[in-house]
Amino acid sequence: MNVLEVKNLSKKFENIEVIKDVSFSVKEGETLVILGPSGSGKSTLLRCINNLEKIDSGNIIINEKEMIKEYKNNKLVYNDKEILNKINLDTGMVFQDFNLFPHLSVKENITISLINVLKMSKEEANKKADEVLEKMDLKEKENSYPCDLSGGQKQRVSIARVLAINPKIICMDEPTSALDPELVGEVLKTIKQLSKENRTMIIVTHEIKFAEEVADRVIFMDGGIIVEEGKPEEVIKRPQKPRTKEFLKRYINFEVNDLKELDIEENEPREVIEFFKEISDIPRESGNEERIRDYLVNFAKERNLEYYTDKYFNVIIRKEASEGFENEEILGFQAHTDMICEKIEGSTHDFSKDPIKLYQDGDFITANGTTLGADNGIGVAYMLAILDSNKIKGPKIECIFTTQEETTMIGAKEIDESQIKCRKMISLDNGKQGKMVISSANCMEWFGEIKTEKIDLLENDLTLFELTYSNFIGGHSGGNIGDIKRGNPIKLGIEVIENIDEIYIQSLEGGSRVNVIPRDFKICFWARENEYGKMKEKVNKQIRFYGEDVNIKLNRSDIKLGRENNEKDIENELYENNDINIKENNKQKEIRKVYSKNITKKIINFVNSFVNGAIEYDDNNNVVLSANFAAAKCLENSVRFEYSLRANNLKLRDKYLENLRKIEKENDIKISWEQELKGIEPDFENELVKKCSIIYKEIFDEEMELKISQGVVEGGFFKYKIEDLEYVCIGPNTFDVHSPKERVSIKSMQVTWEYIKKIIFS
Repeated sequence: MNVLEVKNLSKKFENIEVIKDVSFSVKEGETLVILGPSGSGKSTLLRCINNLEKIDSGNIIINEKEMIKEYKNNKLVYNDKEILNKINLDTGMVFQDFNLFPHLSVKENITISLINVLKMSKEEANKKADEVLEKMDLKEKENSYPCDLSGGQKQRVSIARVLAINPKIICMDEPTSALDPELVGEVLKTIKQLSKENRTMIIVTHEIKFAEEVADRVIFMDGGIIVEEGKPEEVIKRPQKPRTKEFLKRYINFEVNDLKELDIEENEPREVIEFFKEISDIPRESGNEERIRDYLVNFAKERNLEYYTDKYFNVIIRKEASEGFENEEILGFQAHTDMICEKIEGSTHDFSKDPIKLYQDGDFITANGTTLGADNGIGVAYMLAILDSNKIKGPKIECIFTTQEETTMIGAKEIDESQIKCRKMISLDNGKQGKMVISSANCMEWFGEIKTEKIDLLENDLTLFELTYSNFIGGHSGGNIGDIKRGNPIKLGIEVIENIDEIYIQSLEGGSRVNVIPRDFKICFWARENEYGKMKEKVNKQIRFYGEDVNIKLNRSDIKLGRENNEKDIENELYENNDINIKENNKQKEIRKVYSKNITKKIINFVNSFVNGAIEYDDNNNVVLSANFAAAKCLENSVRFEYSLRANNLKLRDKYLENLRKIEKENDIKISWEQELKGIEPDFENELVKKCSIIYKEIFDEEMELKISQGVVEGGFFKYKIEDLEYVCIGPNTFDVHSPKERVSIKSMQVTWEYIKKIIFS
């Protein structure tokens, strides 16, 4: 029996169609998992099923009760209130942000709906609450308040509240996305248990491995439509549609070779995409912005626009107010012209001269094996389209193009603030549509070194091992640091060897730059043969957690190095070995050149002691303190590490710094370079925040989410220089920035473009 039928469902927000003629059904006792990128319509679909959003066409039938009674004059008419109330009781919703009443205890959060909606007596409600709290292993927390609970406990209370009502269908919208990564497991375990109880569940999630385990059926959505559906072993393991494959690539090792070149004529906003294509033809790696500066200056000259440039290749271009807007306050837009340049292994792309060729994969613009440069090329393209347009009416516009945001931020640091005329500035460097950054992190970055000399290894009975990590997701050390599934190969590699007493590191290398989560790591070391089993067990545990799409390999050589070995014996064994390619050492003698036991222990201790990832959260589950161990590399007389710290709360930062300085001192870390990037304190009340929030609500009938970001935005420097500046940061949906899987949503570009034009005109 079908407990749910969705028939030809469509839903619009203003003129944006977010769900397009979607149909599917769910059987009683079935667990349906809905996958898809952000903005694909998944959450809106759940809200429609729960009658939290009104639909525009189609119908939803729950437990044989129709939500839409009839159509009159091509307009739908919702069913009688009595029927809708029954439908509402047949569905329960678990929200990603818990939605608990902060002023009520855990038990009261459960009993309130039982008493007020189901009309139970207080005694009956308390009994039912006791049952579900016992089931969720939360009985001891019944008198606690939400502020006293961990994120995992809050979500289990949210699930308990739904179970108490005992609906026919339980819907879960990203039930783990707001959790501290360490707490995800306890909630997933709870949901798995529910799936075994023959309950009907519809779950929206990004946890692919979990989806495989719990789903009876999987739907993949994108752009408001169902792209593919079937059993999990079909959709997840053997997807047929290119868009599904591309989405799953970050979790499962698919090769996607059917990318098509981007056709600008077929996509909107055409004017923005055209400018993005133009600047993608210009190499603009961070620190190499002279050519993009020349392009911007020529752009201004060709259109007779006022402009300013400086020795740091910053450019400011101004456009006069439209008729009737002359007395309006100047409105500023800001983006950075540089990009992070990362590519897959084996790519021959030369970022110093080769253009970035744009491809389209469904709703996404992407590159082929390299970073795309949408961060922040899309922002630059928006600003060029604004300056170029004769149709956009509004006040005087000031567009500020800065440089080296991805590395030194010298553009924002050194720009002449007297040249900035606006006092309301909108940055376009945000990668999440519907989320407005009003606070950014203070960021501190370091290059630290342990001074080294190599010694000849003469210990008995040691074996040469090679431990390698590759194909990790990586990503932005601010925007992606809370995603535990991205992992940190450098930390993981050191974790494998941290408890080995007799160990000598020969070489190590991993990561790329200080603001990028590392994707790879390789370490060669000598240790006793009997350590292999314990190390392999740790490696296997890591593979189980991060999935088989990542590559983690522990290889061992047959070479046993002792005092009795002579150089000829070593040379013969070296080139006969097939497990590990030690020929990279070039010279046979280098095989026994290692760091001393003392230096090895310092390297291990420093990496191991460095507290990495998302460390502290605020009450709204925003990351407010994080650290990234970004890179490690052997130099001629030292081992160099690159690492960073981001904090929205300076007291938390100072506490972390106290411990960091301690472990730096313990391990003789010499700081060879450091910089501090300014943050922005939260300000929910300034006029620009209010205006942009109101306009977003008017257009899309959704609240703009105000975000406290771990990313560093250049507004910190502008605010530092210009005290009365009001600043916000917006933008379209971009994914996996700073990695070769970077992509930007075309649909989200269009939505954001309409939003920007409305801000200018208002």
